[in-house]
Amino acid sequence: MKRTDRIGILQKELETHGLSAALIAGEVNRRYLTYAGIGEGALLITGDDAVFFTDARFIDHARERVWGCEIRCAQQPLKEAAGLLLSTGLKSCGLEYERVSAACYLELKEMLPGIRLCPSEGVDGILADMRRIKDDYEISCLKKAQEIGDEAYLHMLEFIRAGMKESEVKMELGTYMVKLGSENYGMNFIVSSGKKTAYPHGGSGDGEITNGSFVMMDFGGMIEGYSADMTRTVAVGYADEEMRNVYDTVKEAKALGLSLLKPGVTGRSVHMAVSDYIAGRGYPGCFTHGLGHSLGLEVHENPRCNAWDTSVLKAGEMMTVEPGIYLEGKYGVRIEDMGILTGDGFENFTKSANELMILK
Repeated sequence: MKRTDRIGILQKELETHGLSAALIAGEVNRRYLTYAGIGEGALLITGDDAVFFTDARFIDHARERVWGCEIRCAQQPLKEAAGLLLSTGLKSCGLEYERVSAACYLELKEMLPGIRLCPSEGVDGILADMRRIKDDYEISCLKKAQEIGDEAYLHMLEFIRAGMKESEVKMELGTYMVKLGSENYGMNFIVSSGKKTAYPHGGSGDGEITNGSFVMMDFGGMIEGYSADMTRTVAVGYADEEMRNVYDTVKEAKALGLSLLKPGVTGRSVHMAVSDYIAGRGYPGCFTHGLGHSLGLEVHENPRCNAWDTSVLKAGEMMTVEPGIYLEGKYGVRIEDMGILTGDGFENFTKSANELMILK
């Protein structure tokens, strides 16, 4: 698939912001700009040039995968990138304000006398704005990642049974997604059951799945570093009337959130509408987190659907919709889909069923 010249776009943005150069040290932003996940390196971008520095451990990988810039082997990538910047005679350089430590900033100040470093005008802000709108390459990766999640969910409906440990479910889910092509080897997702489903992030320990309990799975595939994100909650053995009512309320709340997403609204307005709906159904104070978030190279990106984000949503931005009800000491239910804002609404990438599945 054709790739966007992201470095070229950033070079134009640097000029607009009055910056002569950008020094990118954070792995996520380096990956975004070069299309390659390289474990160590520094990327120097000036008005008409871009050079990626990495050490001998990663140089062959960089030569195979890095796109859109010159590649140099460097024993100390950041130091050599700073040396090249110093040799250019440029007078200012933007840094990643949120991703450069104080120690690194002080080190760069010492290495770059006479160059105005601009952490307060950080290029991570420029890059965050660029990353909000997904290009065709990103959309393709995210759709493929979500397809893996959907297929894995179907597999888990046949796998989960009473008596299993949560860890067994998590390992099977992660292993199966890797077999389908996911890069998410770390299996950094949530599997919880019983009372632990009342904790949005699953609590601690390795519980045993019992009949009459919920099992919550929050997970997603990963393609080229782009992570999908979905949640499904299932019941094992049986579900009583209250469990069914909680589940149906969350399902309807998700449908409401999906129906409200479109360009021109704020994430806050969508979140508040869903939160009010859940409270009106008899569960005030039981929806304790934001309704959704964008995602891409990081699972949680901006914009957000929460009580604080008043930015106006735009076409091309990703969003999850993940309402939940959490009853302290009892159980919780969350259902989560993900997709993209289109010109007049929302395209849901998640195809998994929304109905309560009761596993025998």
